[in-house]
Amino acid sequence: MSSDSLHMAVSSSAVAVATTVHLAVLLLRAHRNPPGRRFDILLAPSLMLAATPWLMPTTFGLAVGLALQLGWFCVCERLSGLPTEAAQAGPPRTAEASAGAAASVRSTAPGPPQGFVGVPVIAVLRETEDIATFRLARPEGFDFAPGQFLTIRMPVDGKSIVRCYSISSAPQQSGYLEVSVKRQGLFSGALHSTVRPGSTLWVRRPAGGFTYPAGDARPLVLLAGGVGITPMISMLRHAVAADPGRPVTLLYSVSTQRDIAFRDELRVLAARHPQATVVVTTTRGPHSTEVLSGRIDGAKLVAHVPDPTGSVFMICGPEMMIEAMRALLDRLGVPPAQVRSEAFAAAVAASAAPVPAVATAGGGETDAGFTLRLVTSGRTAAASCRETLLEAAEAAGADIPSVCRAGVCGTCRTRLLDGRVECESDTLDDRDREAGYILPCVAWARGDCALEA
Repeated sequence: MSSDSLHMAVSSSAVAVATTVHLAVLLLRAHRNPPGRRFDILLAPSLMLAATPWLMPTTFGLAVGLALQLGWFCVCERLSGLPTEAAQAGPPRTAEASAGAAASVRSTAPGPPQGFVGVPVIAVLRETEDIATFRLARPEGFDFAPGQFLTIRMPVDGKSIVRCYSISSAPQQSGYLEVSVKRQGLFSGALHSTVRPGSTLWVRRPAGGFTYPAGDARPLVLLAGGVGITPMISMLRHAVAADPGRPVTLLYSVSTQRDIAFRDELRVLAARHPQATVVVTTTRGPHSTEVLSGRIDGAKLVAHVPDPTGSVFMICGPEMMIEAMRALLDRLGVPPAQVRSEAFAAAVAASAAPVPAVATAGGGETDAGFTLRLVTSGRTAAASCRETLLEAAEAAGADIPSVCRAGVCGTCRTRLLDGRVECESDTLDDRDREAGYILPCVAWARGDCALEA
């Protein structure tokens, strides 16, 4: 091509097309930035390069501008801080993990990750019309017990929102973990409509106290209602793999047969594992020989659980179902210590209980107030011993992310820098407590104190 042709002016339509390509690359760059900083300083050169077609409306100018734009995009990929296979992938631990090694996320720091970690979505599986399973590459350190949940952060309508979802896969699946989510709200609707294989989700390590009762040889009975099947399928998968000598029974209630999640797998688990019993019941027709009719009741339970008083029961479902099942088991003589329900609901109820009292030197109680310093935000708050540190911090304008406000999800986990507080939660592990972390949503000041918030 001659020099004259390179410097020949191009039509306005060609300039417009080149500008559109520039803007598309810029928007793609913004989309691939981590949530919370979609638009940062790295986008400035891209924006300036988008003007080159109008500043140099020649064949040479268009070619150079596009080449520089694509080159800057590649540079930003390395500077953006997103997890990459080269930085995060580690050696596969099993043959199954080898298949997903390209997507496997690994942490270079020792111990479990402490904040949110960006992980790729490996697959999206449709369980029912309303429930989808999101299979994520499992980061190093994301060990969990069946029944625990995963905290997910995602931008929705321009805001960063956090929600918790039960893990449905079993711990034995070392290459990935799964959450199964019902479409019922803004956040879950966004997951269903926007997350696809290859998307990145930001997750926090598993937490929660509603876990598989390990080290117990007594028969295990899982009572699930609706989407409450999600922690139960994790427990069932774990039971047949790690506890093959233990009888396990799943009683699963849904509205219609279209609402039965994991239907094929439940059929296979019951067929291949003699110690496992799966009973599905629907409250609305049509019915079939494969499922029972009606809700879970005493007759169904006694028919499929030979020794209720000698079994351990795990319940997860709507609050009304949990209350009904607890009342039923009480009538059957099952000791309350052998009945455990979904911990998140229990913790929310517990959060409404009276706050711990503060004793005075004379043995009475006091409503004394203390000073709370919020070091990162540079604020100071008055902390009454009758309100949580989260409430005091929020009143002072400090931004501490929170979800459950009941000491379960761990989202508000914050380091105590100084002073004495009372924190009532079993979610924090020994490593967290040794590092000085507390959960402000269930922590009360017992003197002047300072938080890293």
